[in-house]
Amino acid sequence: MIELPIYSAEAHFSIGIDVGKAEFACDLSVCKGACCTMPGGRGAPILQSEIPEVERAFPIVKKYLPEKVLRTIEEEGIWKNEIDGTFSISTVGRKECIFVHWEGDIALCSIQTAFRNNEITGFEKPISCHLFPIRIYPDVKDNSYYILYEEIDECEGGRVRGKAERIPLLEFLKHPLARALGKERTEMLLESLKQQ
Repeated sequence: MIELPIYSAEAHFSIGIDVGKAEFACDLSVCKGACCTMPGGRGAPILQSEIPEVERAFPIVKKYLPEKVLRTIEEEGIWKNEIDGTFSISTVGRKECIFVHWEGDIALCSIQTAFRNNEITGFEKPISCHLFPIRIYPDVKDNSYYILYEEIDECEGGRVRGKAERIPLLEFLKHPLARALGKERTEMLLESLKQQ
């Protein structure tokens, strides 16, 4: 079981200036879950500590996954160790995440679906997925990280909704931020950005 917060109290974070200024709220009716199905070869990044969690989740979420996904998992596994030493979730055809299941034309995370159905406890989904379009990048030299906002074309619907409803990106992602940083550090972050 992953202990929360995921990042230690000693970790130091630098934050991109646009993180506190952006307005954003996912709009699945527009993007159709595009962040789970983006082409490019590499799947969603996962932390080493999350590997046992995705392995524990697989037998539970297997029932949600199409046959072609189960074949891919049999051939390639659930996760990969990348050349740079990081880890990622496997993909189907260098595109959609192996944990994707579909409701009509919308891609959903089977781990999150199982969590919401009380079939899984303690692990809602990989933190990189839960935080997107915020990314946390490590500095290879020390225990510090960069928190950045990735503005991609596929998330245009989220930007439009965020502006229309005046939802700050950090408020929208408050729950996953608390998972990653802890509630106290998240509140401090939100407060400091309000004062800028």
